[in-house]
Amino acid sequence: MGWTGTVMVTLLAAAAVVAAVWYAASRVDRMHRRVEQGWASLQLQLTRRASVALALAHENLWDPVTSVVVAEAARAALEALPWGAEHSELSAVLRTAIGDAAQVEADLKIPEKALSLRELGAIWYRAILARRFLNDAVSVTARLRSRRLVRWLRLAGRTPLPQSCDIDDSAPDGIS
Repeated sequence: MGWTGTVMVTLLAAAAVVAAVWYAASRVDRMHRRVEQGWASLQLQLTRRASVALALAHENLWDPVTSVVVAEAARAALEALPWGAEHSELSAVLRTAIGDAAQVEADLKIPEKALSLRELGAIWYRAILARRFLNDAVSVTARLRSRRLVRWLRLAGRTPLPQSCDIDDSAPDGIS
């Protein structure tokens, strides 16, 4: 093999290394964007859930004391960060207030209130899915960033390792 063959092999090897680094860097970037989109989606769904809960509290769906407790928990959740404990507290308050959703719907004489409760269930379900997708993206990103090539070449830059969201978002039976 002459010097031109050696140069060609060297150029092909260099091109393969550059392609591997470029692919890894773009994958890390894509995963970080997916995590950011997951946080935005989760925040939207949790905000919508708190807003509907606040509206339900003002519709006199429950007794006055329960309505006040739900309204205060919903206001606190609206003012919280998407991963704040206030969202877990809102989940607990709503589970207690709603109880068995089928019985609550049967007790409702006004169809709009039943629709609001169904809307809350649909939003709650989307919030659960958003949190699951976010946590999945966080775990994939963490695994990707733990690879040697990504660590050695610092392909993640100075971006902090994404954090998962651990809030209590389990819905009451029958609502989702």
